[in-house]
Amino acid sequence: MWGAGLINGLRITMRNMLRGPITVMYPYEKLELPERSRWAVRSKYFEDGDPRCTACMACVRSCPDHILDLEVTTAEDKSKHIDRFSYEVGACMMCGLCVETCPFDAIEMSHDYELAVTDAPLLSEDLLADVDAASAKRHRELKAAAQAAAEAAAPSAAPVADDAAPTEKGGDDA
Repeated sequence: MWGAGLINGLRITMRNMLRGPITVMYPYEKLELPERSRWAVRSKYFEDGDPRCTACMACVRSCPDHILDLEVTTAEDKSKHIDRFSYEVGACMMCGLCVETCPFDAIEMSHDYELAVTDAPLLSEDLLADVDAASAKRHRELKAAAQAAAEAAAPSAAPVADDAAPTEKGGDDA
């Protein structure tokens, strides 16, 4: 019957006409973004303000758009100094592969979604400049301290006696 489609279309139209507005007056009202939303890449820091980046270059190698650039100087004692860690916001597709591959959790996808600028040079920014890279040893020490704090905060469970082990139910033992 051809009239069923027409009636269904009119029903949907009336339902949408009777509901309230769903628009947001953007500069004055902002939507609450989900936690998993991904926007621009940002550096993460230790509690004392030092960057977490170890200059391992994993994020630079994993970027499909090749928008991350890390310039590193290695000293004779094998310590690294980050001269410049740059990021091109305008060319990034916000995939998050660089964040996923970072073994030291040194970068994150921020929730800052207002990335529009009027000058093209502002689309390239330095995440880090002229800082010493963190060492893997420091990351291990902090991880061990965090695990020790978590174990100390967790209540200890009472040991279970071996007598309380479940017994097997057999068939006919006759």
